[in-house]
Amino acid sequence: MNTGPARAHFLTGVLYAFLVALPLFVLAQGFGVEWSRPYQSLAVLAGVLAFVLLRRFDPTANWRFGRPGSIANRFLVAWGMLVGGLALAGFGLQYAEFYSRLLLGTWVVVTPFFIATVHLLIRVLMRRYAPESRLKRRAVLVFASESARLLERGLRKIDDFELLGYFDDRDAGRTDGGVGDLPLLGKARDVAEYTQKNNVDVVFVVLPDNATKRVVGVLETLGDTTASVYYVPDFIAFQVFNAQFVEVAGFPVLQVAESPFFGADGLLKAIFDRAFAAVALVLLLPVFALVAVLIKRDSPGPVFFKQARYGLNGKRFFVYKFRSMTVGDDQVRQSRQATKDDDRITRIGRFIRKTSIDELPQFWNVMRGEMSVVGPRPHSISHNEQYRKEVRRYMVRHKVKPGVTGWAQVNGLRGETAQVERMAERIEYDLDYIRNWSPWLDIKIIVLTVWTVLRGDDNAY
Repeated sequence: MNTGPARAHFLTGVLYAFLVALPLFVLAQGFGVEWSRPYQSLAVLAGVLAFVLLRRFDPTANWRFGRPGSIANRFLVAWGMLVGGLALAGFGLQYAEFYSRLLLGTWVVVTPFFIATVHLLIRVLMRRYAPESRLKRRAVLVFASESARLLERGLRKIDDFELLGYFDDRDAGRTDGGVGDLPLLGKARDVAEYTQKNNVDVVFVVLPDNATKRVVGVLETLGDTTASVYYVPDFIAFQVFNAQFVEVAGFPVLQVAESPFFGADGLLKAIFDRAFAAVALVLLLPVFALVAVLIKRDSPGPVFFKQARYGLNGKRFFVYKFRSMTVGDDQVRQSRQATKDDDRITRIGRFIRKTSIDELPQFWNVMRGEMSVVGPRPHSISHNEQYRKEVRRYMVRHKVKPGVTGWAQVNGLRGETAQVERMAERIEYDLDYIRNWSPWLDIKIIVLTVWTVLRGDDNAY
């Protein structure tokens, strides 16, 4: 079960509850009004209404005023409903006499501007500290149809996507005008290659006209009956068992694969990662110094080594580790995993690998924005190229940053993956993490990682 939208709405609701109550408290202090029980009760009630009415308004989206149906206009309507609800409650319970009308009037006017300011601040922070959560996403459409043309117009209105073009198996002259003014980029079979080469963030696959007409024909026939009718997408044929319906530009679409770290959750994750890594690096400085001395005394060669891995969106980066093998052998590991009693591993290397101390320099990768504290562990380049062909949906794990620790590792899937079945099991845990991410899951994995290291892991060598 994918809990992403529910989790996001809950966190957004809590944020709005706070943003609505805070100005009331500040204004009370400014007006010299005692923060008594009536005002406390009002703040609580306003917070509850904000949680209920405002939580579906994404604080990271583009709130453009003036356009009918825009997020900003719908937000103001919801704010009016909140104020109306408070007014009805106040008059109905005869509490209105306990409040300063000037204070409340000021609060009603000031609060939307305060929320808009916070909204802009969140977008600025996301651009600065969570660039992977780009506010405008590169998108393509697959199959030209009337639905695709309607979707294209809707996407242009919300201005959250950079539309690159569309794919169709027909020539441009046979697609009934194509899709708006978008260029035809190729056949449907070309979309995967184009997506990889051009950093495409989102692919919208729209039913072609011939398939749509068949479905519509059946629905129109059933319209002459009194039966309840449900249209069920072919989840089994598409192999999208964890898909869910979401709204994009006013259209219900089936979300098949998505990063949980787009928007406010991405900013939250980025802040947590940098804060945790900064504290860890400071606290672990004595450990770093001691390990560096032991490595230098144990065998000739550098203290650290770096190795190319695939990261977010399949982009290469260099992961840092304490050297645990004899010089010249670390690069061999790119195509050969360490095994039990591996003679390439040094004496101190065996200890730091068993205790995961060799991974600690990766907190520097976290500070650089290349990794997260928690996420799918980065595999060697050679293993990526091998297993992406053998394990279904392998590359979906690269929709998020790799982690210093991960859900698969605390579930006994650390270490060697000699069989495809074992790698497939690890990937399933990675996908499960992506589907069900929450801040609490990250904390749980961190705690379980510490526990696993303390009690020892037979798969670590």
